[in-house]
Amino acid sequence: MALTFFKTNKNKQFNYKPVYWDKAKEERNKRLKTAFEETDKEYSEALRERMDLRWKRNSPQAAQKNANLRVLAILLVIGIFFYYIFLA
Repeated sequence: MALTFFKTNKNKQFNYKPVYWDKAKEERNKRLKTAFEETDKEYSEALRERMDLRWKRNSPQAAQKNANLRVLAILLVIGIFFYYIFLA
């Protein structure tokens, strides 16, 4: 056994396991589960759940459309502003 005056501490070890979450796969599995399970829920409840899934799925498209309209409106205002400054 070696004679040591200073002992060094060991490195800390962590047991971190990264988790991968696939939102599209989770929604697909939820839709399949509701489609194949026996209908013990009420019809209106199942309809509400399907509509909620569709709304969440289509919302990025609506957001993109709103963003495009906003950019178009800003460009229109800037164009009118420059028209009055340089041509009027």
